[in-house]
Amino acid sequence: METLSPLASALGLGMLAGARLYLTVLGVGLLLRFHWIALPAAWQHASALADTRVLIASGVACAIEFIADKIPWVDSAWDSIHTFIRPVGAALMATSLFSSVDPAYQVLLFLLAGGMALSGHSAKAATRLAVNHSPEPFTNIGLSLVEDASVAGGLFLLAKYPWVLAGFAVVFLALFLWLAPRIYRALRAEGAAISALFRHWFGDVRAPVLTAPQQSWLNDNLPGQVPRRLLAVIATADLKGLRTSLGTLCLIGHETVFFPRKRGREVARPLGLISAMETRRGLLLDELLLVAADGHGIHFDLLAGQLQEARDEARRISGPATA
Repeated sequence: METLSPLASALGLGMLAGARLYLTVLGVGLLLRFHWIALPAAWQHASALADTRVLIASGVACAIEFIADKIPWVDSAWDSIHTFIRPVGAALMATSLFSSVDPAYQVLLFLLAGGMALSGHSAKAATRLAVNHSPEPFTNIGLSLVEDASVAGGLFLLAKYPWVLAGFAVVFLALFLWLAPRIYRALRAEGAAISALFRHWFGDVRAPVLTAPQQSWLNDNLPGQVPRRLLAVIATADLKGLRTSLGTLCLIGHETVFFPRKRGREVARPLGLISAMETRRGLLLDELLLVAADGHGIHFDLLAGQLQEARDEARRISGPATA
């Protein structure tokens, strides 16, 4: 069991670092530095994590992350930046904690901790992207505080009961694999949003174009109609089964069709007649509201660089758009 204990620690360490890398580094470093609780003998070789310079750097980064993680959309941008940092950081921590074991075993711990951290990071980023659609910031703050407390408790389990934390990690991994398609869609949408924002900042706004299958669908179902406006959008929960799906919103007269990708293939979702359209500026993604003829509202997230086009369309359909 003692031989397998590093594997359990790597699983738990990866899960914690995937959510809060800097808090995990700081917590482990403080435990090693001040010996607040009895630590595994194998940890005594990880003196680098208890170095004053590491503690200061991780403490500053932890403070920045504590604030950034509680601001809507800033947390998603922060997660995007850390897509590769968290897995690599977790892997390096695992090899540092167990530097005395066989080198081949260290490679296994490196891969296990890094892979687990990538899974934890992906689940966290997807959850935050979904939560950011709520109109208030309190959900973000509450979820972030829960994550802070969970990581703090997880550090105690990591030091005292690594197999218990590994059990939680295995359950989490099974849940992650079950939700993998939804998580992939959310991360794909987040990546597109970040990319569009950067392109907009540098004046490189790419107008969406219809693919051959999409044009074929229009020719078959709306013959003779020419698309008036194309917008790159992300679907919200208003479209059942398509939440966080990235696609093209096609406006033809007062008819509207949404073209997303589902299970690797392009599909069409007709939205019917649109009587009004409203827009609202956001931090990472702007908001677009389509009001159907029956008064039913459908929300979309609008990729950066298209807000003015959407506002022009809103004025054409229903008068001045909202600020």
